[in-house]
Parts: sequence; C-alpha cells; structure tokens
Amino acid sequence: MAQAGQQLAAVSSKLEALEDNLKRLGDMASSLEPSEAKDSIREVMNTLQYLAQDLCAAREGSGGADADQAAKLEKRINDGTTKASKLRAAASNKHSLSMEPIRIEVAQAALARLAKSQKKDEDEDLFALADANKDGVVTKDEFQAFVSDCPGNFSRDQVSRLFDYLDDDRSGRLEREEFMRCSKVFYRVSRPSVDLVQTMGVAQGKLVRKLDVNEILELLEGPVKEITKVVRAKCKAMKDGSIGWATSTGSNGVVFVEQKKVHYQVKSATTLTDVLSAKTCTSLRQLKEGELLEVLVWEKTDPISGLKRIKGRALKDGAVGWATVTGNKETVHLTMV
Repeated sequence: MAQAGQQLAAVSSKLEALEDNLKRLGDMASSLEPSEAKDSIREVMNTLQYLAQDLCAAREGSGGADADQAAKLEKRINDGTTKASKLRAAASNKHSLSMEPIRIEVAQAALARLAKSQKKDEDEDLFALADANKDGVVTKDEFQAFVSDCPGNFSRDQVSRLFDYLDDDRSGRLEREEFMRCSKVFYRVSRPSVDLVQTMGVAQGKLVRKLDVNEILELLEGPVKEITKVVRAKCKAMKDGSIGWATSTGSNGVVFVEQKKVHYQVKSATTLTDVLSAKTCTSLRQLKEGELLEVLVWEKTDPISGLKRIKGRALKDGAVGWATVTGNKETVHLTMV
C-alpha cells in the first residue's frame, strides 16, 4: 500500500505542475505564436498520457491504490486532457489561418515549376525535384532550395515557417506525403454548366466533360488570367480523374470554380490513426458522429485492406491522422460536406 501511495503522490505532484502550466498556456494563448503554442500543448498532452499510464500502474500494483484518490486523479487527468485538446484546436486553427495563404501561394508556384519541367519532357514530380540527394525525405535546407527555384518571391522566414507547418511531428524532415501537402489546392465547382476542356484560351479545345455543382477539383496548373480577363485553372476532377482547364472567374467577375478547403463529416464513429494502413496503424482517438475533418490528403486506397481512407485534421482538437471513408461492410463513416 505504501508503494501505491507513493506512486499516487508522485502523479498528483506532477499533475499539479501540469495544471499550472496549462493555465499559463491558456492565459498566454492569444500572445503566443501558433506553432509555439502547438508545441507546448503537445508536450503537455504527452505528459498527461504518461501520467495516465502511471496511474494505471499504481492501481494494478501490489497492495492496490486508494480507490477514491485514484478516481480523483483520473478525473483531473481527463479534465486536463479536455482543456489541452481545446487549446490545441484553437492553436491549430490559428496556425492554419496564418499559414494557408502562404502554402497556397507556394503551391501555385511549385505547380508552375512542375508544368515547366514537364514541358521539357523531364519525368519528375515535385517531390523528386525537391529531394535533391534522393534519400526519400526533404530537409528544411532542401525545401528552402526547392522553393527558391520556383517563381515568386518568398522570404527565407516564410519558407522556414511553412516547412514547420508541414512538419507537424517536428521530425525536421518531410516524407513524401507530408511534402506533397504543400502542393495540394482544392477547388469546388460553385455554378452549373462549367466546362472542363482540353486547353486554355479562347478556342479552349475539345470538351472533356461538364462539371457538376459542388464537385471537387485539384489544381494542377494556374490559375492564369487571360487577356480577356477570364481566369482559368488546369485541374483534375477528384470524382473520376478527368483532367482539363476550367473557368475559375469569368470576364465579368462571376466565380465558377472557387478555391476552398474540403471537409468530411463523421456519419458513424470510426478511428483516427497515425498511418494509412488500417492493419499496421496506431489508434490516435475515436472520431464521434458529427465531427468535422479538414482534408489534408485526398482519398487513398489502403493496399492491404482495400479501404478508402483520407488524411485529415479534426476541427474539434486539431488532431491529424487517417480515417476510413467506407468500411468493409459498406458502412459509411465519412461523407463530404
């Protein structure tokens, strides 16, 4: 019993310091840089997880722990986790608001560079262009060099902050999937009768197909403002992979295709995991019905399970991970909103 009591006392002492830290973070939230706030909150949440494990060990240890004291500590840990989650969500949303405009500018510049290299018949994608030493990851120095070779004027500080924004786990390097987030820009068709055509310009070329209202497109090149003041963008339709040019804004300013974030809503509870593979993943937390996920990586098929999954950021607490769109038994977990 003495050992269990000592373990509970240690948990209580650490928890008290953590609660003070959480209060300070809450008081300073408006003045902290979003990235700094996210890092501090991440440390708090990791420590809360360790304290929960220590509490569990005290309960299961020889002699057992005082049930009432353990229950009170568990409630404090849960309350701290809830508060930290809310702070993380606020910091994550603030970080996104500050960095998304820069990310989109860099994405357009990077896609312009890719289009130029493809016209020279250079068979490389953006990741290959950035991964200078071909070791399968992009470091901050490689990222700086890559962006400096793209059209546009981006300061080293902007590029550094963008790298940190993409490097959510603070590993100091970007895997392919993380890097490719810098080039993903989605559009939503906002009006009926929008054509997807083979080429830009007045002639526009052959019709690929008509686009549906609310259909999601991924930017491949542009947007380009023509002499007629019409703005067009080369896109890929996410529904069927069709590629062509669409009118983004007409000569009179009417918006046909609008740059938008894409969100999925949880229709039935599912798990948010750390990696694409549903077989080898680690659960981060349960997603509850009604929650919203901002899409970071579009639907991908898990090669092992065959499930379609997306990578997203939970608006509730800023948690980032993979979630299944439709289960094996055709259970719909997520739908686009």
